[in-house]
Order: sequence, then C-alpha cells, then structure tokens
Amino acid sequence: MIELFPQSDKDQFISTTEAEIYFEKPSKIPICRNCKTEVAYHEWEKDRVEFACHGNILRFHFVEGLIARVEELKE
Repeated sequence: MIELFPQSDKDQFISTTEAEIYFEKPSKIPICRNCKTEVAYHEWEKDRVEFACHGNILRFHFVEGLIARVEELKE
C-alpha cells in the first residue's frame, strides 16, 4: 500500500498549471523546477497524473478537468 504524506511547497517540483497542461495534452512533458529538465517519470490516467523526479513523487487528482487534490507519495 502507498503511504501518503502532506505535500509541501518545497517539494512541489511541478506547478499545478503544468500538471493541468499535461492532463489535457500528455505529450507536453513538464520541466522539473529543481533540476530544470523534463521530469524523470510521468504517467497519465483518466482522472489523475503522476510525476517523479529526484526522488519525489507527486500525484495530481482531477475532477471534471480541474485539480482536486495533490499528493506527495513516499517511494
């Protein structure tokens, strides 16, 4: 089972705007705010997107095309 933790601004290496763009167009891979390259991992599903880079994982949940929740996942 995946353990969830509160997500902090320091760990948000992808902006909500970039996550929304990727959700609409998965070919637009976001750039990590920390390492300034495309995120190392990205996954699209019908109601969420997930990104991983430099040891952090973020999952953005969408409801009707809008971000409803952001989770930071522990590896």
